[in-house]
Amino acid sequence: MPQETDLVIVGGGPAGLTAAIYAARMGLQTTVLEAETIGGVATTAKKIENYPGFLSVTGPELMEKMKAQAEKCGASLIIDSVTAIDCNEMLVTTSKEKWKTGAVIIATGSKRHKLGLPNERELEDHGLSYCAVCDGELYRGKVIALVGGGHTATHDAIYLAGLARKVFLIHNEEELNVEKDLADQVMSLSEIVPMFNCTIEEALTKHDALRKLVIKNHKTNEISEIRVKALFVAMGEDPFKLAKLSNIETDASGSIIVNKEQQTNIEGIYAAGDVTGGIKQIGTAVGEATVAAMKAGYYIKRKARMTKKAA
Repeated sequence: MPQETDLVIVGGGPAGLTAAIYAARMGLQTTVLEAETIGGVATTAKKIENYPGFLSVTGPELMEKMKAQAEKCGASLIIDSVTAIDCNEMLVTTSKEKWKTGAVIIATGSKRHKLGLPNERELEDHGLSYCAVCDGELYRGKVIALVGGGHTATHDAIYLAGLARKVFLIHNEEELNVEKDLADQVMSLSEIVPMFNCTIEEALTKHDALRKLVIKNHKTNEISEIRVKALFVAMGEDPFKLAKLSNIETDASGSIIVNKEQQTNIEGIYAAGDVTGGIKQIGTAVGEATVAAMKAGYYIKRKARMTKKAA
């Protein structure tokens, strides 16, 4: 027999923990299912300086506070990976068991595509970043590089051009994969130095910090080196597979489509945080999760009242 709970939250990052806090405070039996680490990728952030109320805080510190608050409010935090969501039966299947629930909030975040460089992991927080909005300010007035050619990359390029002295825009195709008006806007910026038909062959460090990129133009086979203080990666994200398996509507990028109440196209299924696309910040995740939890709570309680009346 499946376990029973009022609300299942899939994902234990900032969005999932925030939703858990609000749902548990509404009196709901709340179960958070996280596949890897409670706190999510935010636990890898060495310094966060744009979250309200904290001049500076590390990712692990902030996530530990959210985790403790969620548990104090009564939420159950479980390490287990969700493999399927039956939206008709409101049944969530994990690698270990099944959960019968009144509603589901999907807060799994997003997984950024990586470059595949052998020293990529070591470079994270030492000059390599997957979030321009998070880390761009650290390189104000510096020479930096950005790799990617889609919507995320072009918007990041515009943002970084307002901060950096020079932005090398590295893309492996002939032109940007966006609308002409957006591409023209990027190319009109004097800080942008396009490097099209190019890939990064190697990232060289000095004193454990990024200093040079070895670039190959695969059209001319020319190899060049550029000196940079940072490299921002904006190569897209992996879509949330469970959404497609569950017939939850997603956009072209794989992000879950929600309305202003964070509800998906399926009644009783909500989503919040990076998985919905948009501006990927902890503050955004917290705001969306607050709405999702409260709307899910109202939905669950309304359904319970209707069931009681029918009986």
